[in-house]
Amino acid sequence: MTPNALNDQRSTFADYFSQVQATPGWDAILQSFARFASIPPASRVLDVGCGPGSLARTLVRAGHTVVGIDSDPLMIDRAQYLAQEERRPEFELGDVRHLRFADSSFDAALATNVLFLVPDPLVGLREMVRVARPGGMVAMLNPSSKMSVAAAEAHAAERGLDGVARVSLVNWGRAAEANRRFSADEARTLFSAAGLAQFESAEKIGPGLALFVRGVRGEER
Repeated sequence: MTPNALNDQRSTFADYFSQVQATPGWDAILQSFARFASIPPASRVLDVGCGPGSLARTLVRAGHTVVGIDSDPLMIDRAQYLAQEERRPEFELGDVRHLRFADSSFDAALATNVLFLVPDPLVGLREMVRVARPGGMVAMLNPSSKMSVAAAEAHAAERGLDGVARVSLVNWGRAAEANRRFSADEARTLFSAAGLAQFESAEKIGPGLALFVRGVRGEER
């Protein structure tokens, strides 16, 4: 593949995710995830895998200071373009496995549809814990153990989804099958290994195709 063809493919990918995040269903999920994370007012928040930046913009509108990172430069370009708020999030290139930030830099660290794609999610989660302050919130959104292509297609049919809404849900099921799906027990084990306490989880989207998880970094002694 030539460099120009690769750039065109990545640009199409960024366009696709911009459309996905703009759908009412996905926007509602991100807002629900933001509420679930229970971030204290006026927090400094790290949004890992920010994509086109919908969650980051939601958090800024709620009064938080937000830094969004993504490993795809075209996603960062799109996020910066779409951020029209007076108080904008900051966006930059970054990898959850190697965060550039100092220890305890954030009040909360969130990851949406990232850790299920990482070969060793504990590596990424430990980095998120490291940059969260003691007592800070760490939360993730990933496909649950109930997610599959068949389950996504069934939910799309039940809800009458079509267009981007249906395609994106089925694609998410395909990505989940090819990578990783988390049960609540698996997520609890992962969070415990990363040093997080006060574990809570919730299944969302129809029969529970998405899993929200949060935990608190222990206080330093």
